[in-house]
Amino acid sequence: MSKDDLLAELAQVAHLMVPGSLSEMTRQCGDSSCACARDPSRRHGPHLYLRFSASGKANSVYVPPEDRDAVIQGHEAWLRFNELASQMAESNRQRLLHELSGHKKAAKAQRAKSRARA
Repeated sequence: MSKDDLLAELAQVAHLMVPGSLSEMTRQCGDSSCACARDPSRRHGPHLYLRFSASGKANSVYVPPEDRDAVIQGHEAWLRFNELASQMAESNRQRLLHELSGHKKAAKAQRAKSRARA
């Protein structure tokens, strides 16, 4: 994938991305007459939660069923954004290493040329 392709897709997913992680949990409702109070396999859920850090604090937000698909799509966009950014960073590193190698070879050649004159 070219750098322009990476940038185009990064821009696309940036509009949708929602950072954090998703988890599903089952819950006991607190009603002592409910089956969930006696049988853990009959707990309510699973319910989706978005977990993230903001201002140095861990947060967990319940995602209502009607927002589930949008939050999942946003989370998938976040994962894709990170994947694309990593690819771009690796490409940048390879380019930098190539440039540094060229500088090293040029400096070595210059030293050899200086020694040959002396």
